[in-house]
Amino acid sequence: MASATWREDLKALLDSMDSWARARGWRLVREAPLAQAEVDALPALLSTYEWELPTPFVEDAFPVPASYREFLLLHREVRLEYQPDGGATWETYRPFHIWAPTLDSLTASWVPAGTDVGDDRGDITTTDLIAFADAHLGSEAARWCFYTRTPPKNGELPVFLEDNDFETLTGHYVDDGEWLDPNNPPTPAFASFEAWFTRVCEVIRREDLDLEDVRAVGNAILAP
Repeated sequence: MASATWREDLKALLDSMDSWARARGWRLVREAPLAQAEVDALPALLSTYEWELPTPFVEDAFPVPASYREFLLLHREVRLEYQPDGGATWETYRPFHIWAPTLDSLTASWVPAGTDVGDDRGDITTTDLIAFADAHLGSEAARWCFYTRTPPKNGELPVFLEDNDFETLTGHYVDDGEWLDPNNPPTPAFASFEAWFTRVCEVIRREDLDLEDVRAVGNAILAP
C-alpha cells in the first residue's frame, strides 16, 4: 500500500525535480494525467498483445500497484529533458523517464514464444515483467519493471531491473520456472514504485555524480 502521504510526497518530489532542472538549464516535462478508468483498463490492455507468448499473461497478476496508480492519476508520463552541447534541440535524459503506459511500453521486456538463450534448457519467458520506465545504462535496452510472478504485498508489486546490456537474465525457463541464472538469481531492487521513484529523484540530484555517466547513475540508484 502506498504510504498515507504518498500523493502529497509525490507532488513535492516533482516540484523539487522541476526546480532542480530549471536551475541547471534542464526542464521537467509532466504530461496530462490518466483517468481512473484508463488506469483500471491497463491489465486488459496487456491481454491484447498480438504475439504468442511463452507463458500466458494473466490480468489478475497485474493489479496496478497503488503508488504507481497515484502517479498515473497525476501524470501519465514524466521525463527530464536537456539540450546537449547548448544546442536548441531538447533531448530526453533517459535515466529519468517514466513512460506513458501503452501496450508497447508495458510489454517492452516481453519475449515471444520460441525464445531461448542458446543453452539446452529450452524456451525462456519474461511475461512476468511489466515495464514502466527507462533504465538506460549506456548500451542495450534496460528497463524498470514490475514483477508479477509473486503476489502483490499491501497493494504493491516489487520493482526489478531488466538489463540487456550483456544478456537477458531477468527471466525464467518455461519448463521448470527457474531463473535464467539460478546460481545468481536477481532480487527485487525496490519493494514498490514509491520506493523506486523516491530513490531515483534523490540520486539524480546528487552533486557528486556525473549525470553523463549513465552507468554510474544506474549503479547509484541500485546501491543499498
